[in-house]
Amino acid sequence: MTDNENIRPETERHDCDVLIVGAGPIGQVLALLLAQQGVRVIVVERWEQPYPLPRAVALSHDTLRILYQLGLREELAPLLEPWGQDGHTFKLTDASGETLAESRFGLDSDSGFAHMTGFSQPDLEGLLEQRVREHPLIDQRRGFSLEALSDDGPSGVAVTVRPHNGLETTPGGEPETVRAGYVVGCDGANSTVRTLLGTEMTDLDFSHDWLVVDVLPHTPPAWLPYACQHLDPARSTTLVPSGPGRRRWEFMIMPDDDQDSVDTDENAWRLLKAWDIHPGNADLVRHARYAFRGRWANQWRKGRVLLAGDAAHLMPPFMGQGINSGLRDAASLAWRLALLVGGGGKDSLLDDYSTERSGQVAQIIEQTVFIGRMFCATDPKECAERDAMIRSMGTLDIQEASKNWNLQGGTLQDDGIGGTLGVQAQVGTGTRTALLDEIVAPGFLMLGRDRDPAGLLSPVQRTAWEQLGGRSAHFGPGGLTDPEGKYAAWFERLNASVVLVRPDFQLFGGVRTPHAADALVRNLIQHGKA
Repeated sequence: MTDNENIRPETERHDCDVLIVGAGPIGQVLALLLAQQGVRVIVVERWEQPYPLPRAVALSHDTLRILYQLGLREELAPLLEPWGQDGHTFKLTDASGETLAESRFGLDSDSGFAHMTGFSQPDLEGLLEQRVREHPLIDQRRGFSLEALSDDGPSGVAVTVRPHNGLETTPGGEPETVRAGYVVGCDGANSTVRTLLGTEMTDLDFSHDWLVVDVLPHTPPAWLPYACQHLDPARSTTLVPSGPGRRRWEFMIMPDDDQDSVDTDENAWRLLKAWDIHPGNADLVRHARYAFRGRWANQWRKGRVLLAGDAAHLMPPFMGQGINSGLRDAASLAWRLALLVGGGGKDSLLDDYSTERSGQVAQIIEQTVFIGRMFCATDPKECAERDAMIRSMGTLDIQEASKNWNLQGGTLQDDGIGGTLGVQAQVGTGTRTALLDEIVAPGFLMLGRDRDPAGLLSPVQRTAWEQLGGRSAHFGPGGLTDPEGKYAAWFERLNASVVLVRPDFQLFGGVRTPHAADALVRNLIQHGKA
């Protein structure tokens, strides 16, 4: 990735290295990940304050690991609710309430955390907002909207923004131009960046309106299932935990509903009544009508302008992967942009980003839409056949699908190892035991099964590895211990002696013998060439 042909942005002519449009959680996480690597960032956001009401409610184990990389673990801990910590299950029930199948939530995962963890998005955004405001390399400009983009190639991108008057949607004030090395649109489902790029969307022709209702019970509602999908042809309904003490209902909106009064307090309480939730035992936090859709951008990158998060993809919530996919976008993009800004990467890394992320997102959306079509069925005969099929299964492994969400193509070795998620488990140093990321800081990491792979690098590859900021660690004599045996089992499963972990915790690839570590690093360096 490092050679004399690298495209080096003329940073002295830029107001920032990367301009991010949108200060939601994806934009702010991307900004913080970039700033951690010395990248100068401007974040432009049309709204003066973070959105105060809940939206996303579940974090996947791998995206929680990304957030902890930002140093948020201590602050996040009291705001999180690992799903299944008290033996709770997810149930599928029929119209009468009979359980068709159920599944336990995994309290362990390849990242060392519960498979899914509930949270309230305003809590997370409050922490991110504070970190963004405090970071000296991030200039967040709230109250500005994007009007135009001009990608001038090697000289960067000219961005026209205009201030707003408070929360008004009508622009006020004079436009100004900001010059950036790169621009990333994290500006949501109605992305202005995507519109300006003229990017078309692949749409799976799935669109159903649902009413999302967030509730804060006065006491734990022990009479309710912890999480369930109620498969009633008259009105499919989802119930999930949404952070400590909070619950969320999603009610499918039916054709015979009074469409003018669906999104009202009165209707929300009416629908909750069937679950014995009422003003006497709960507070109504919010209700909002959403169209659940499955679509993604056909092109995530044009020149120096890229898309991430909802600007690049929209998916129904049935697998809880909307915000998680966006956070994976941010992690995948941050290290690539940092290399390019620093002159240590090739432009093709951004094409790899598009290839990797769009492929995985398409797979997740297709699976989610498949589930959504089952959950949204209303024909009684079709529903009876669906219920019989689910009943015959008895149990569900709701985590099984994610095991196949491997990356394809991109900045990876095609060796059956590249594109899989790096394992995080407990490791020991002789003086302490902790998760891997607490012992070895995230970044480019070579992990050896029984000896230090860095000691086997040639002088040329050692220099290249050090220029990447690469680290190494190993198990066995003089290295880490594996108290749970998880790494030994992992290396055995991969048939590898050394693996190379990227900063986004995805594996670049692996090799069978320690002496092949030199080739592993060389392949990584060469993989960034156009």
